[in-house]
Amino acid sequence: MDIKRRMELAEGFTPAEQQLAGTVLALGGRLHGLTIKELARAAHVSIPSVHRFCKKLGLEGFKELKVEVARAEEQQRHSGDVDINFPFNAGESADAVLTSMAQVYETTLADTREVLDGVELDRAAGLLERAASIDIFTQSHNLYPAHMFCDRLLSIGRTATCFESIESQTRVALAADPTHVALVISYSGLGPNLATILPILQERGVPTVFVGTRRGGQLNPGLNVYLHVSDKESLQNRITQFASHIAVQYVLDSLFCCLFAQDYGASFEFLERALPATALPALRGTELSPSEYASVMLNRLR
Repeated sequence: MDIKRRMELAEGFTPAEQQLAGTVLALGGRLHGLTIKELARAAHVSIPSVHRFCKKLGLEGFKELKVEVARAEEQQRHSGDVDINFPFNAGESADAVLTSMAQVYETTLADTREVLDGVELDRAAGLLERAASIDIFTQSHNLYPAHMFCDRLLSIGRTATCFESIESQTRVALAADPTHVALVISYSGLGPNLATILPILQERGVPTVFVGTRRGGQLNPGLNVYLHVSDKESLQNRITQFASHIAVQYVLDSLFCCLFAQDYGASFEFLERALPATALPALRGTELSPSEYASVMLNRLR
């Protein structure tokens, strides 16, 4: 993880260190021309605070900070990073758009993989595996990957809910208990449903998994598991939610796979039992028996 990313994440930073991180990130390459005294003045902190900040980042001192920031700036210039929020320009060809969107996917997936903790993902899957019901709470564009995740849970015999209206979500939360698990999806942590639903879930003792940016998680403390996604997308200054959609989809797909893997036998058995009953109507008239049909379809899934 490069120095700029560590400053962006601001893990365990004090308010003064957060102020320093923001100042250094804003300065970028201009940091090289500043003295430690000038940086401290620009960030409105003391010189000892700058020394502690460098130590927090695992650096020997201010000189090494300048070297690492310069290195990160150089890498960014040569990486051809795509603008996550505006990945194409007016009149660009299809080939150019295809290249840019591939970069959006690659950058977002790599960044999400970097901030997503595998131990936490396993913990979340364990909570889901033991749950009597998995209740999904989200809004806006996140409803699309949420509904797909809900359908996948149903496909392996899990009881799951995913409602669009805040009223319905509120009723689900009120009916939940500690045997349920809540999956809350909010990139920013500012979803309009959270202020109503999270207090109810906590009062009802419902284990809760949060999927969103690290900052979004910090805005909603006290939950059981946090699954972080890439936070490079602006909340408003963008064409649309390309990166956040990709990041959330990646996390939910990974969570489903971990859940399936934790109880592979039962999940596979339910798929096998369900396939003949859920086959497309045009395929139900085949000469294969239900078990033979299931075997063929499952072999395709392997």
